[in-house]
Amino acid sequence: MRTQSIIKLVLLPAALAVASLSVCRAESTQAPDSLKKGAGISIRTNLLWDAVSEPNLGIEFPLSDHWSLGVDAGLKAWPRWLAWDWNTEDPKHWRNFAIVPEVRYYLNQVYQGLFFGADALYTHFNVGAVTAPFHMYPEVEQYREQGSYWAGGLLAGYAWWPWQHWRLELEAGAALGLAAYEKFDCPHCGTKVGDERKVAVVPKLAVNIAYNPVPRKEAERRRALRHAAVISGTDTITVLTPPVAFVVHLHDVKAPQTDGDRLAKEEPWVIPIEKYRPLDYLTRPGRDSIMFVRFPVNSWELKPEFAPNADVLDRLSQAIRRIAADERTSEILVSIVGLASIEGPQDRNDTLSVRRARAVADYLNAQTGVSRRYFETIGKGEAWDWFKAQLEAIPDGGEGLDAAQVKTLLDIVYNEPDADARERSIKAQKQLYPIVRDRLLADQRNSGYIRVYYNNAPDPATEQYNQKVLPLLKAKRYHDAVRVLESDPALKERTLTDAEAANAYGIALYFTALDNKADATEKEALEMIERAAALGSDAARENLEGIKVYGPARREYEAWQEAMKDNN
Repeated sequence: MRTQSIIKLVLLPAALAVASLSVCRAESTQAPDSLKKGAGISIRTNLLWDAVSEPNLGIEFPLSDHWSLGVDAGLKAWPRWLAWDWNTEDPKHWRNFAIVPEVRYYLNQVYQGLFFGADALYTHFNVGAVTAPFHMYPEVEQYREQGSYWAGGLLAGYAWWPWQHWRLELEAGAALGLAAYEKFDCPHCGTKVGDERKVAVVPKLAVNIAYNPVPRKEAERRRALRHAAVISGTDTITVLTPPVAFVVHLHDVKAPQTDGDRLAKEEPWVIPIEKYRPLDYLTRPGRDSIMFVRFPVNSWELKPEFAPNADVLDRLSQAIRRIAADERTSEILVSIVGLASIEGPQDRNDTLSVRRARAVADYLNAQTGVSRRYFETIGKGEAWDWFKAQLEAIPDGGEGLDAAQVKTLLDIVYNEPDADARERSIKAQKQLYPIVRDRLLADQRNSGYIRVYYNNAPDPATEQYNQKVLPLLKAKRYHDAVRVLESDPALKERTLTDAEAANAYGIALYFTALDNKADATEKEALEMIERAAALGSDAARENLEGIKVYGPARREYEAWQEAMKDNN
């Protein structure tokens, strides 16, 4: 049906993304004016409609918690794409007006989440000399058509709030209706050819941006206080619903930082003992959380003045002393792995690596005073793992070796199981071995690896919070939680420095204050939660946002309860 297609082209902007207008179910209540507004009126525009050069505006208002009602209108008064283009020599002509009333039902609550709806559409159009993509509508390239279209349709969409006052919507649907129009034999003016009537289906797509004067959180509070009517005989009794539930946010309290914790943030070779793993595979030093020192060739005598040893040994000694001196540290382990280069007999290098590890342990033991039993020494033998890592990290042409030469060396390393035979095969590469010796082995020769592990002692206050206070709060035993917190000065003191402890104490005080109707305690509770937020607690920030809605809702509900008692 060609005419039907033409009308689709003319009316598509009017059908695109018609603004969502929230309608809620009617109530037989006498709610206060502040509550009747509920989520409030919403004003929006359809961005897709705007994109086809047709200004539009829609309004929507709620009828109940799930229903909304609204209307959209758009007007393209100029004949071409740009409003100021009134060139009478240009035969193109496309003007229209559209109005779309709409009703929606939101599955969750009005203005939020998935919704379904129905709408009606009226548009008046005047179009001619318009070329559609792929020449889909040839009639309007040759004729001008002017008339009206009436339709009804169904829709579905989704709405969400990126900001407090602004909402985004996606919407899709279709409408079925009747088009009645006059047809002229030229696009710009021409003689009337006749009158036509056609049934047409138009799609509906929308990307809406809407503004609500009432912000989202205030709308939620008003919905929580909305009145419901209970009819008893000829009298109408207004009943205020209880406030929405307040979801309390709590995080485990962490023990205070020890010197080990602080050093672990600064030095990758200081590691919590729960992360201890045997050092089975050794990568190149500097690419892992390891310290290393060097020894003279074929020697296990540790000389602080040799190579970079002085700085490394000084840093190690200071870290070990700090961790061992911290009373909150229960355990320390210094793991030392001795190495030898891949040069020389394997048996001799195995013995050399063990003695080097012990030499490092003896030195650090003497420098720090930490008992020798806290040092773990391992002789790893020849540094083949390191050598493989060196080769695999060489780019083509790096270190004077091309890709083929690196592959030759790696084939020897991976395919020759005997270490001494492996070394002989590498030395047999007369052109390659001098490069390997001078550029690779000099870097990894005669080294030892060191890591420092630590374990923190249990913190009684932290355990009290996590094992007793937080379970009481989650069970809504706020009075009991306050008693536990106020019976131990150490627990209260933690609230001065620990964000999650302050948040837990503030929540316990807040609900105790509400139950006791103690304004002074409620003020203290809010100050405590604000302190927790200032200390960095995300849970406290969430709680403060929740209290902004829950607090006024609960007070209004309690005031209504008192008023009902007085009336009875």
